[in-house]
Amino acid sequence: SVTIISPEAANGRNVVALGVVNALASSGKKTAVFRPAVCKKETFTDVLLAAANTGETREQATGVCPKRAREDKGGARADIVATYHETLAETEAEAAVIVGTDKSAINDPSLFSFNADVAADLASPVFLAVCTINRTPEQLAATVAASIATVEAAGTKVIGVFVTGAEDDQVTPSKEALADAG
Repeated sequence: SVTIISPEAANGRNVVALGVVNALASSGKKTAVFRPAVCKKETFTDVLLAAANTGETREQATGVCPKRAREDKGGARADIVATYHETLAETEAEAAVIVGTDKSAINDPSLFSFNADVAADLASPVFLAVCTINRTPEQLAATVAASIATVEAAGTKVIGVFVTGAEDDQVTPSKEALADAG
């Protein structure tokens, strides 16, 4: 499994998730999708499910609502873990793409840490999706470093970083800043 999270909402994480689901499913792996905390009204989960190839239902693909995740993080995490393992057993998935929380009208600064904790609970490494919009290359590198520290403190690891929103003139300086950051 792999978890895709970002330190902020609305920065291309879902596009990354769709690409990863498509890549795994087209490689012949029986690929499931799991959304630990997602609003019942959002529609992108249905797009991800259409790209996956386990035949799982939306109910199997979703854990708890974001309100529950905000108000009862511990209880929500326990329910997420149980639902995730049930879904993997029922679908016999060989791979799972776990996608972190979406943009919300209620800003909860602790949601990135919650997403990292859930990734650790599910024993899943992390792909970060970090946006360059309104960021210098140095700010991008610092955001990635801070995000990696949060993920590692939760008990899992970052195995890749997707940089989104880059204009052509940002690509090389962003790559250089990330390479300099290690």
